[in-house]
Amino acid sequence: MSANEASLDNWINEAIATQLPERRMSLSLDDSEALAKLAREVAQECDVPIVFSLVDTCGQQRFFFSMDNALLVSHTLAPQKAWTAVALKMATHELAALVQPGGDLYGLEKEKDICCFGGGFPCWSGGRLLGGIGISGGSVEEDMLIARQALARFSALRYPLATSR
Repeated sequence: MSANEASLDNWINEAIATQLPERRMSLSLDDSEALAKLAREVAQECDVPIVFSLVDTCGQQRFFFSMDNALLVSHTLAPQKAWTAVALKMATHELAALVQPGGDLYGLEKEKDICCFGGGFPCWSGGRLLGGIGISGGSVEEDMLIARQALARFSALRYPLATSR
């Protein structure tokens, strides 16, 4: 390949790369921190001390915090919710119905680290799974509300995050 051909190939590849959408593989540390901050703000507005967990697409914890006076059990549940949301690519409250007797996934709730309480959500952007969050500390409804509000605020400030593909 001549120098001119190589130069042309480089120019073409750079031109193509500038037209392709950014392909996120996971939430960056800055994005994780921003999402955690938003979750804390919503929790404070709701007067619910929470534990927050964010995992990457492999289920490894990437960000974690515990507010003052959060329930002790929430330290276990929040990471389980985040892990379950990523492992099954679904919100944990959706799993609750599927593990009931006669459900498609009956018995799965007995597996280690599976959590069927609402408050765990996968984080999708552009059809790609970026990770998952788990919120624990209030009622199931409060945990879900705090998680959804944090995701909505993040989407308005940074880039869209959805809880399903």
